[in-house]
Amino acid sequence: LLLGGCITLLPPPPPPPAIFVLEGESAASQQGATVNAVLGVAAPTGERTLLGSDLIWRSGDNLQVLGQAQWSARAEAALQSMLIETLTQQDRFRAVVRTGEAHGDYELRWEVLDFEVREEDMTAHFRADVMLVALPDRTVVDQQVVNGEWPVGQRTATAAAQALARAARQGSARIGEFAAGS
Repeated sequence: LLLGGCITLLPPPPPPPAIFVLEGESAASQQGATVNAVLGVAAPTGERTLLGSDLIWRSGDNLQVLGQAQWSARAEAALQSMLIETLTQQDRFRAVVRTGEAHGDYELRWEVLDFEVREEDMTAHFRADVMLVALPDRTVVDQQVVNGEWPVGQRTATAAAQALARAARQGSARIGEFAAGS
């Protein structure tokens, strides 16, 4: 009976996953006149694998989830928040809101095409197809594919998360330039 408390038949549980934050950093105000308009930012669309909680490593046509690593929120929500924060700090619009929170003059719609680390070049890639739409008639004002890239120093979850976050920040800044310039 005494030995029964010391013996276990189950393997020890795996370590908890490392949790990484995907958020914006301070962005410099952009040069140029302020657009006297409210910009609504829609939630991004795209493959569910890219917009979930997992960090993605791509090797050729194979997508791998980095084991024991996750974003603190779904990438879909975190990327939308990052973009809103970046656009607000760039200070080119009267206001920047989530679509549906307030009446907007324009809406930014976007599809995330890539948000992954690629094995072949050891680089984090962020790529989005961005469309600026005038409201209320939903006329397309402009459309562009925006890229962000950041090198990954080593094959670790921490290095991958940092590079993915930086690539997304770079992409968000470029989306802001696109939206204000259109």
